[in-house]
Amino acid sequence: MQADDPTTVERIRQELRDVLQVLSEITGLPSNWSGTVHLVTDAGFKGQKPFSCDILLDAALASEEIRWRTLLHEALHALSRGYVREDFESFRGWEEGPVEKLQRLLRPVVLMRLGIAVDESIFRAADERHLYNRYLTALEEMQQATGIPERQFYVDLLAAPIKDRAMAIYALSSRMPREQRQAFLQVFSKVNSVLKGDIRWSLQPIRSNGENGSSA
Repeated sequence: MQADDPTTVERIRQELRDVLQVLSEITGLPSNWSGTVHLVTDAGFKGQKPFSCDILLDAALASEEIRWRTLLHEALHALSRGYVREDFESFRGWEEGPVEKLQRLLRPVVLMRLGIAVDESIFRAADERHLYNRYLTALEEMQQATGIPERQFYVDLLAAPIKDRAMAIYALSSRMPREQRQAFLQVFSKVNSVLKGDIRWSLQPIRSNGENGSSA
């Protein structure tokens, strides 16, 4: 069931426009959002970006400050290259991981530029228990192994088509000395298995410490 109250929908639509403008300026990536937003009652999710490129938001979040993390997450999907069903379903972690990590990295600067003041503790609890943390743990290990600066690493992933992201990272090994390359490829193998949902690998060996489309 949808709860598309026109006034609230227009406010959320404008918030998404504002968020996407700032995100595009930061990342250099254009948006493929259709411009349509739906507020959904009893949604069973916080936010979704179907392959039609509409954006759906749980109606219960529409007036809550925590909605900003969901708006950011779904807006980042709108910047993602190669966002098609087959590739998303085959490489889910390679999409959800970079999007969720960038949501956390860019959230403070985006909200600051929009003049939005929200206590970070409101977001922290959701971050700590988020379903995609296993993807983030894997990607953080991969980013450290590449030596690429953090923000650049995730923006570069978002700029590559989903289906090409794993191979783009793998290709970095060709420029590494032999010993470094061997260690890098071992990490890559484990991380890629996590991001593709292969249950043969747990996250423990990677770091001891630690049409629906996307769903936040």
